[in-house]
Amino acid sequence: MKLKYLISSLTLLWWLAACTDISNDRDSNEPAYFPIKEFTEVAVEKAYGKKLVKEVNINGQKDRTTTSPTEEEWLQELSFFLDADINRPALAQSYQTQRSESTLVHELKEGEKGKVKKMTVKYLEGNVKEVSFRSETKNPFYTSQTRGVLIFHSESGKLDQYSVENIQEVVFSRPNKVIISASIIE
Repeated sequence: MKLKYLISSLTLLWWLAACTDISNDRDSNEPAYFPIKEFTEVAVEKAYGKKLVKEVNINGQKDRTTTSPTEEEWLQELSFFLDADINRPALAQSYQTQRSESTLVHELKEGEKGKVKKMTVKYLEGNVKEVSFRSETKNPFYTSQTRGVLIFHSESGKLDQYSVENIQEVVFSRPNKVIISASIIE
């Protein structure tokens, strides 16, 4: 009887230790793909307090503004990049990755479902120089294609410019094209 109790106790302790090790390993793992959401949030923190010169072109009608966005407004400005995050458990095996010294590319595998079709990160001397993505949403009545680019200053590493191009097509309507081009100034 004591032997059964001892074996059961040791088995339970071994099992608990094994579970603890697994959860610790999972916490220490790096994201499977480039962490665009976290990277954009850091860029927002660095851009806070700076001026934003933005041109918005909606179907050929241009509007140019200069503002000093709050941190919340910066997050709204860069929401397309926050939404382009592909580090989700459901997408863990959905992208093929190609690496070189100057480029990292995540491309959606054929047959996989994901809004972001391609993400490219360009490096210059080990620092991120540019992050771009291409996404697409389709259903029988609606199509939306978005391209976005974040460009970083080569010396300071801070966000220098960004652009977003979005084309929306709804059945029985003319396509709607929005292009946002912006520069960040000290």
